[in-house]
Amino acid sequence: MHRSRSTPRSLPRLIGVRGSRHRTSRGSSGPLVAVVVGAVLVVLNALFVLGPVTGLVGAAAGTGPVVDVPVISSTVGVLLGLALAAVLLVVAWRARRTALAWVLAGLAWLVSAAGCVWPLVATGFAAADRARDVWPTVLEIVRSVS
Repeated sequence: MHRSRSTPRSLPRLIGVRGSRHRTSRGSSGPLVAVVVGAVLVVLNALFVLGPVTGLVGAAAGTGPVVDVPVISSTVGVLLGLALAAVLLVVAWRARRTALAWVLAGLAWLVSAAGCVWPLVATGFAAADRARDVWPTVLEIVRSVS
């Protein structure tokens, strides 16, 4: 009795699988390129966004007791953002699909941007909270004068 094969010999060729002779050990270089581009963008965020933000927050801190600058919250936000960006870049490097690596690298860039801008946002919240405390005093002074 002769059995016929259920799969043809050329099935690997039909689904796009090639032999392992020409394949590199890591696979495609697409994820590596995505990680390098993402890492460069994260470093540029740290240099060119965090630097001016730190200057603005430092200027707000120089105003003395007018604005309480949340130093611990700002530091934790920056460190968390950069650490999460690094984790996303590591996951992108380990990704097998290039598209997934590019998405993760872009997400790492966005997370690092959010972390670098966080000190400005936290200081803005502190200033708004202080302004809410100031308005009743200003209104009381206006009432007493008029």
